[in-house]
Amino acid sequence: MKKLLSAFCLALLLNSGCKKEIEKIPSATHSGANTFGCLINGKAWVPTGREWMSGVNPTSGGFFGEVDNSTSIYIKAYAENDEIKIYLKNIIKTGTYDLNKTTSIKPYAVLPEASYGVYSLINDAEYVTDLEHTGTVVITYADTTNRIVAGTFNMLLYQKNTGKTINITNGRFDYKNH
Repeated sequence: MKKLLSAFCLALLLNSGCKKEIEKIPSATHSGANTFGCLINGKAWVPTGREWMSGVNPTSGGFFGEVDNSTSIYIKAYAENDEIKIYLKNIIKTGTYDLNKTTSIKPYAVLPEASYGVYSLINDAEYVTDLEHTGTVVITYADTTNRIVAGTFNMLLYQKNTGKTINITNGRFDYKNH
């Protein structure tokens, strides 16, 4: 009985800590508010921008045209020392999309071969989704006329050189292209 009570108390404590962290990230919306937030290994993360890149918004992205005339979604969020990027190839409508392919093309390349997620530490490691370390993005709102895209995401990202992983959960974004 004591073990059961201890396990229950531990679960309650862990859940309350997670709940407090979730409260630190923006609510899920679909108004084009240019918000972004997630938990990285259980800790709240919101973009703050970069002091050394004055004039660059902490968040950017939305729908964009590819060189082959298709349309994709690119979500970017920046903090002082790290950033998160999500690329959804040839996607313009609501639905659930997997980040489960290995891609050799890095962000900002012309026509990446697959959708992907990336977490980068500035001047350090880059963690990516691949065939074994996957993610899911749910586009909950997609308005191509008003250029608003919103959704949620979860990703397990992998750093090739060290073998370390980062777990991103409870992610949410709401962007409007300008």
